[in-house]
Amino acid sequence: MSDLIRRRLLKGLLALLGLFGGAVLLDIWSGARRFSEARWQRLLPIDQLPPDGVVPLPQMKVALLVSPKKIAAISLECTHLGCLVTVNERGFYCPCHGSEFGPRGQVYNGPATRDLPWHRLRLHHGAIWVLSGRKQTSPFWHPREESPA
Repeated sequence: MSDLIRRRLLKGLLALLGLFGGAVLLDIWSGARRFSEARWQRLLPIDQLPPDGVVPLPQMKVALLVSPKKIAAISLECTHLGCLVTVNERGFYCPCHGSEFGPRGQVYNGPATRDLPWHRLRLHHGAIWVLSGRKQTSPFWHPREESPA
C-alpha cells in the first residue's frame, strides 16, 4: 500500500471519528437540556385572569395570586413531602398530612416547617408563563400588564 493511499485512509478515519465524536457530544448536550427541570411553561392567557383572587392550576402544580395591578405564582407542592395542596378560604391546605399555609404560603400548622415556595413568571405574547423547576423563597410579583418587547 502506498503512502498516498495510507494517508487518505487515515484522513478518512479521522474524519469519521470526528463526526462520531461530534454526534456523541451533541446528543449529550441536548439530553442534558431535556432532563433539566427549569423551563418556562405556558399557564393561561392573560385575559382569562380574574380581577382579584387565587387561580389554582393543580395540573401545573402552581397557583396564581392575582391583584388588580400584579401577579405572582406560588407552588402547590407541600414542603413536607410534596403532596399537592388545595386552596381554601384561609390559604392552602395539604390533604396528605394536614399542613396549613396562609394566603402567602406561610406555614400556619405543620408537619411542614417551610413556607410554600414561589416561581418566577413572565407575560409573553398575551399569556402567563412560569419558570418551573427553580423555586424561590420570596414572591416575585409581576405587573399585570405585559411590558413592550
